[in-house]
Amino acid sequence: MARRRMPLARLVIRRIERERSRLETVAVASATKSGEEPPRETTQWPARDIERLLRWCRRGEMYHATSHQHGKHIARTAAPSFLQGEVMVGPLVSAHETAGLLFLQPPPSARVTAEHERVCQALLEPCAVALDNDHRLHELQTLREAAEADTRSLLIRLGREEVAAPIVGADRGLRSVMERVAVVTRSDVPVLLLGETGSGKEVIARAIHERSPRAQGPFLRVNCGAIPSELIDTELFGHEKGSFTGATATRRGWFERADEGTLFLDEIGELPVAAQVRLLRVLQDGSFERVGGEHALKVDVRIIAATHRD
Repeated sequence: MARRRMPLARLVIRRIERERSRLETVAVASATKSGEEPPRETTQWPARDIERLLRWCRRGEMYHATSHQHGKHIARTAAPSFLQGEVMVGPLVSAHETAGLLFLQPPPSARVTAEHERVCQALLEPCAVALDNDHRLHELQTLREAAEADTRSLLIRLGREEVAAPIVGADRGLRSVMERVAVVTRSDVPVLLLGETGSGKEVIARAIHERSPRAQGPFLRVNCGAIPSELIDTELFGHEKGSFTGATATRRGWFERADEGTLFLDEIGELPVAAQVRLLRVLQDGSFERVGGEHALKVDVRIIAATHRD
């Protein structure tokens, strides 16, 4: 857009990193593809100069440095080393206090007018938003790398190679159970786990999910015994907006949220018989209707149920 409204040889965006007392070049765009792009250099600055630059940015003023000027304006000195000659500088300040500078350099033969400065002024807000988004992405990347490093360190301390917890007794007392787990993971059939409360039914359910082709999908656990009888349908199947008093928005149920994954229905024996009958249709063809809905929905969900009852 800028090239259609004004002569432009190069556009540069730099971020001001107050905590590190430095300027970082985050974007460089040239009008012509001649040779290699200049490096995205980082420049260390004294803290007092960073503060001066930030004060200038907050004033929101443009600065136009011509090739004949010899002054050392704070905005001009913030340009990267490869940006020589005439240049327009604009401050970038986002709502989240991310600060930076926009540099627009015209070709040597061009004459910059007041209209060109207005175009540069119009670019400040969208460029500030883009700079803020780039800053957030870098923060998320840093946090992710730190979390991954902590995970690796913890695994080394625990003497393990992966996050998934090993099942205690898998090679001894639970060997026959794990053999059955290996059998059911090869298919997509529903599974019923029987055992007393606290015997590890959820651990076995997760093991089945993690060893199945659905391992990359969601694994959701629902404690059926904790759902009030009047809310069972809306919790499992969801509801449409306006289907009952208080239904101010459409809500997806557990089956929709577990699509392409595994839904673990713990203590399924606590569900009323009528609700268990409605589950039968989902088990048969994967279809159901939200409460207040008029159209059948289909999901691809594997059901693993558990109960302590005989």
